[in-house]
Formats: sequence, structure tokens, C-alpha cells
Amino acid sequence: MSARVYMLLDILDKKYTYAMQILKTIPGVITADALEGHPNILVIVEAADRQRLVELMIPVLDSIDYITKDVRLLVNRDNSPAFCFVDARTVEPCQQQSVN
Repeated sequence: MSARVYMLLDILDKKYTYAMQILKTIPGVITADALEGHPNILVIVEAADRQRLVELMIPVLDSIDYITKDVRLLVNRDNSPAFCFVDARTVEPCQQQSVN
């Protein structure tokens, strides 16, 4: 089971494009999406365990600290099922992929 954090960011001065460019290059970031309204960016960071998750979150927060006015962190529960977006209106439990 992986550990995941959803980061809701409010970026200052409409620097969304700049923030997105930075965020997408950081290891552990699996998604960075611009949102309408506030918060205006959603970042998902994933790691094998919670300790590694914290290690991956620090560069994310450091990289956008000076252009961010608010940050909210939503951490998934241990042993909770992972959910995936099927389409814009459908979220379902992710299918486990077998490794051969």
C-alpha cells in the first residue's frame, strides 16, 4: 500500500503556469492540476510509505513557498483503498496491477 498526500495550493499573483512547471519536475509528484477558484492547484504526491512521503513533500513545499498564500494537506489513511479517476465524474477503487 502506498502513502499519498493531496496538496491544495493557493498560488499568488496568477503564477499558476510557473508553479505547474516546477511541480511537475519534482520526484514523487504524480499529478499537478490547475483548478478554477480557490485553492487553484491540486498536487498529488505518492510514496511507498509515510516516511518517504514526508521526504518527498519537503521539496514540493520548498519549491513553491514564496508564491503560495495557502496550503492544505490531505493525507490518505493507512490501509485505505486507493481511488482513481475513471473520467471527469467517476472515481473508483484502483485496480491492482500484477507484476510479472
